[in-house]
Amino acid sequence: MIKQLLLVFIGGGLGCVIRFLFSVWMNTDQIKWLPTIMANVLGCFLLGLFLSFSHKNILDNHGYILLGIGFCGGLTTFSTFSVDLFKLTNETNYTGALLYLFLTIILGYIAVYCAYHLGKQIA
Repeated sequence: MIKQLLLVFIGGGLGCVIRFLFSVWMNTDQIKWLPTIMANVLGCFLLGLFLSFSHKNILDNHGYILLGIGFCGGLTTFSTFSVDLFKLTNETNYTGALLYLFLTIILGYIAVYCAYHLGKQIA
């Protein structure tokens, strides 16, 4: 159990750092939620790929814990998504809020689906 906790800790820390760098590099006043959606969609893509690799035994359980649970868990953020959505509705930007909501869900699902099937083709 200690090994799994360390793997989640290391992967999660790396994912959080990458998410922070997304926020720094993509900081824009025009689309404030762009870094969050980019990190979340990338995380969905990677998680789909890691899931596929684990199903094909390319990635063992420890690798999945490190990358899928730790890294992708640290990279993606439901709480920031929720706060961004709240800010949009609080500013009465309902069109932007709906766009953000649907893009996040639809692009996230498409990313997982495509990555999973890509992963099946790679091995």
